[in-house]
Amino acid sequence: MNTDPAMTSKSTTLSSLNSIPTISAAVSSTALIGGSGATESDVRDGEATLNTIEVVQRKFKDNEKVLSIFEAYQIIGQEHRSRLLALVVCVAGGTYAVFSLATARLPPRNVNDLTIDKIFALNETFQMGSDKKGSISQLQFDLKTADESAVKYFYYPIISAEGASDFETFHAQIISAKFSMTHSSATTDSILSYSWLNDYRQIGEVKQELKRRENEYIVFKDFIIYCGTWNVNNKPYSDCPLDLWLSNGDQPADIYAIGLQELDTSAKAITFSENRPDPLWISKMLSSLHKGAEYEELTSVRLVGMQLTIIIRKQLRPYIARCRVKTVARGVFNTLGNKGGVAVSIQLNEGNLCFVNSHLAAHMGFVEARNEDYAGIVRGIVFDDDLKRTINDHDHIFWIGDLNYRIEEPPGLQLPCNRASPNAYDVLMKYDQLRIEMGKGNCFDGYSEGPIKFRPSYKYDIGTDNFDSSEKQRAPAYCDRVLWKGVRIEHLAYNCIMEIRKSDHKPVYAIFRVKIKTKDEKRYKRVHEEVLKLVDKRENENQPQINVDKTVIDFGVVRFNELAVRDFTVSNTCAMPVEFMFKVKDPPLNDICEKWLQVEPRAEMLMTESTKSIRVKLLADVRSITGLLRKIRTTNWKFDFDILILHVKNGPDIFLTVTGEYKPSCFGLSMETLCRTNRPVGEYTQTQIKELMNDDSPEFRVTMPREFFFLIDFLHKQGDKVEGAFTNLEYKFSRTPQFNVVRDWLDTWSPEEFPGTPQAAAEALLMLLDLPDKPLLDPFVEDLLQTNTAAEAMELISLLSSPRRNVFVHLCMFLRQGIEREYYNLQQVANIFGRVLLRSTTQPGRDFYRETRCRDFMHRFISSDMGGTLSTGVAVAADESGLNDGRGGASGGGGGGDGVAINSARINALD
Repeated sequence: MNTDPAMTSKSTTLSSLNSIPTISAAVSSTALIGGSGATESDVRDGEATLNTIEVVQRKFKDNEKVLSIFEAYQIIGQEHRSRLLALVVCVAGGTYAVFSLATARLPPRNVNDLTIDKIFALNETFQMGSDKKGSISQLQFDLKTADESAVKYFYYPIISAEGASDFETFHAQIISAKFSMTHSSATTDSILSYSWLNDYRQIGEVKQELKRRENEYIVFKDFIIYCGTWNVNNKPYSDCPLDLWLSNGDQPADIYAIGLQELDTSAKAITFSENRPDPLWISKMLSSLHKGAEYEELTSVRLVGMQLTIIIRKQLRPYIARCRVKTVARGVFNTLGNKGGVAVSIQLNEGNLCFVNSHLAAHMGFVEARNEDYAGIVRGIVFDDDLKRTINDHDHIFWIGDLNYRIEEPPGLQLPCNRASPNAYDVLMKYDQLRIEMGKGNCFDGYSEGPIKFRPSYKYDIGTDNFDSSEKQRAPAYCDRVLWKGVRIEHLAYNCIMEIRKSDHKPVYAIFRVKIKTKDEKRYKRVHEEVLKLVDKRENENQPQINVDKTVIDFGVVRFNELAVRDFTVSNTCAMPVEFMFKVKDPPLNDICEKWLQVEPRAEMLMTESTKSIRVKLLADVRSITGLLRKIRTTNWKFDFDILILHVKNGPDIFLTVTGEYKPSCFGLSMETLCRTNRPVGEYTQTQIKELMNDDSPEFRVTMPREFFFLIDFLHKQGDKVEGAFTNLEYKFSRTPQFNVVRDWLDTWSPEEFPGTPQAAAEALLMLLDLPDKPLLDPFVEDLLQTNTAAEAMELISLLSSPRRNVFVHLCMFLRQGIEREYYNLQQVANIFGRVLLRSTTQPGRDFYRETRCRDFMHRFISSDMGGTLSTGVAVAADESGLNDGRGGASGGGGGGDGVAINSARINALD
């Protein structure tokens, strides 16, 4: 389906190329902008009228030129979304890309209407094809690269944007741009760099806009960089006066880049690719630097004989944002490290610097091999950072090393002067292989070198300043060089040190003043604030959005088991349909809201100028009260029932606060909390009951909850009317309006008769025991299930808090009495209360094996043969609760006087 236009027939390509002007990276900005006098601020404020190509140009930096634009659109779902495709060239790198820009309108009125959507680099993987199967096959095409999957675009036969191209012209311009890169002589020896596109990829609109406006807050700060290179010829560092080499300069350098070659070229070092930096050499370097500053090593990288050490002023360390190293071997079969390169990439402030130390192929006749080594190092150095930077992806590049280019006599001729003459360098440089190859474009494209005013650095008799007098008599040459590439680099000095005679090479150094991009924090803060406002405004204008009539949903006073309902309205006022839904929250909730809330509807599509009513229901009942009380107890700040997230598809989220005040009830509170109250629970506020829930002290006002006594006292009086109670945990009565009357009777300590049936009281008792966060026998539940006798279990039960222990003992006596009188079924009651009192807080769902163990445990305590064991427990409980001192007595009411029930009218005697 997709075909690369570069692979179409030659006649089509050539005719396209001949029909339009050849695109060149050297494009005049005046020609593109058409001489518009509008300033940046004019465009941002909308005070100047620009044509479309001028508006698009404002989206890019000064050295990135928009060559052509084309109107298109995409079909996404049921929507047609406008796009502008722009062919853009980076003048500095000479590479092209097609940008897809989402536009709020066609034509766009200003840069705020544009958002970069996709980027297609015009590299070897770029394809532009058409699908002939579509119903509108003549008006569609797709774009793809290795980084971007195929994206289908459609276009209109009529152009509405001033300055936009038709499809045939735009297509031909893309072909011409790609052809000009792949066939340019300037790029034959180097890799095409598309790193400038990284400023627009996946960094968000804020960073894109900040990049575009960086000229408003970037200043250039001067730094002195000292580059030194020396082939040490396998000689040790000792007794070497490195200060003669490294302490030159009128002022101390900010950064040193020191490269060594032939540090160790032994067979062992080459075979095992020695890569450990030599600490002795590094220590010697640090002690030999300029005395006017304090320095520290930033990093060092080594490959066999090559080592590159970066040393910085100590105060610069906080401003180094990135430091990466990389090595490339170019020895035998391009695998051994006796030749090759090592490199360091750093970011200082906002500037990117690269230092390369290389040792290229030796000998007079190996010029082509040296060129290949250079090209191999350029290809091989890719730093392991987020952008996979190459050497050329830096603002400032310094290449040092033993490059091994020689001085070559013309064939059949002799040099017009002696190589050793003091002023021979001007003549010698005419025959310098490096300068000749650079002039041909065969290596170091774009690099510069300072004027050489010193003797050749190679080759000398060791210990002297005499050129090679051995049998080989190697010709002197400028093997050791310092080159640079980039912007705002001023060359200050270039020399070699004749006084150091330990090697057959002389050390060489160069000093530079570099203006490095630095962020002016005050200006940056101002621009950043403007950009945030601009992007926020743009997002609000271009994104689907809805309005809500309230963002705080206040339920007022919320009571247990009473449904509360609130409504709010959402409306769509933008010019497109909007889809919204309430966002599902992260685990452990995994839902749009807490259990006590219900939202209807959860999702909806709103057409333009339409509204929708959303209903929020709040019900704190048997299903949710445990979680609600836990949230109240653990919330350290202002309590809200929940925060709902109303998500607009492709738009902003809206946060809705659900608030109110929970009126406490006895249901869900622990036995300890109920025993700390000095008045009915219904008279406490949410804040007051929270304080009681968080009270961990062992002191209680009573040792059994009054509400518990009220219920068992009533049930005890009912005699055989309680038959059929305690058969399930379905809590059906709680779903009837009559249950709330029972709730109020308990929460107010009402002196009136119980307002319900025995079955209602039985269900209320089960809820009182089942709804607290922890089961009654916590924290010994699992230990109790491992016991084999009631006596063994009572030893653990005696360790419970007095409210829990007393409730358990009195409850068992109460149940045993009912079972003896055949009001309840033993197995049924043991099963129900076993599940409640010994429930697991870690294993959700029912475990029938565990339930059997819980039932057997309860069976020991409520069967008729357990009287002796429980009688002892009752005696202890009665002493603690005051039942044996005349404050609590038995009551009749059909139950007889067994000392278990307490007259509800006399419960206050327990205070």
